Amino acid sequence: MSADTRDKSNSDDEERGLASRKMRSLRSHEQLIGLIILAAAFIIGSLSVASGIRSHNGGSRANQITITGSAEQAVTSNTFQWMANVASTQATTSAALTQLNGWAAQIRSALLAAGALKDEISFGTINVQPNELATGAIASFTMNQTVTVQSSRLSAMQRVLGVSNLLLADNIPFIAEDPQYTFNGLKKLRPALTSQAAANARQRAQAALGKNVKLGKPISITVGQVSVDAPGSVNYGSGDFNTSSIPKIVSVVVYATYSTG
Repeated sequence: MSADTRDKSNSDDEERGLASRKMRSLRSHEQLIGLIILAAAFIIGSLSVASGIRSHNGGSRANQITITGSAEQAVTSNTFQWMANVASTQATTSAALTQLNGWAAQIRSALLAAGALKDEISFGTINVQPNELATGAIASFTMNQTVTVQSSRLSAMQRVLGVSNLLLADNIPFIAEDPQYTFNGLKKLRPALTSQAAANARQRAQAALGKNVKLGKPISITVGQVSVDAPGSVNYGSGDFNTSSIPKIVSVVVYATYSTG
């Protein structure tokens, strides 16, 4: 092979090598650019989804309002109930029963004299409790009985309450509880108060939004407990059931969420 031929062959080989290296370099750059584009697209897509979620959630909260509404009404108790207990302890059941029956007769007479009616007085079942010594032997028996006065005549019952001191002064162990005054019209009153409380919640919601924002339909309305409190109480809406006072305040609270437009 001549020198010219060898030179030409070497030149062709160099050109082919150079072209091959350029091709590999171009492919590497193309792959790198492709990866960069793919990564950028993934990041942009993630940000778009996250932005969309935030926008949706934020919009949902921004287009609703939750507020409390309440309603109350003054009522007067219409039922009086007074309970007491009397007990006798004697060596035998016969002696305890005799003493207990005698006291029951005196209690009934005192209540009637104070203004209670026969059908307003009731005596419970007599309970017997044996009292044992440390040895296990029975030393005595205790018999006790409950007495209940229940009436709708609240004014007349004020005099009846004085019977407790009279009986104790006669050595009759008449152990009385505090009288209870209740209002038995809650079942009928609750629906009306609930409706008023819901209307109050809507008024308050509209007032909070102002005239330029339209209040939509209710999303949810939760009704709280009915509360019965003494006048002037700070526990409205707490679910209390006051039985100590004759005048009362019945209240209902609702928790309402409305859409806004």
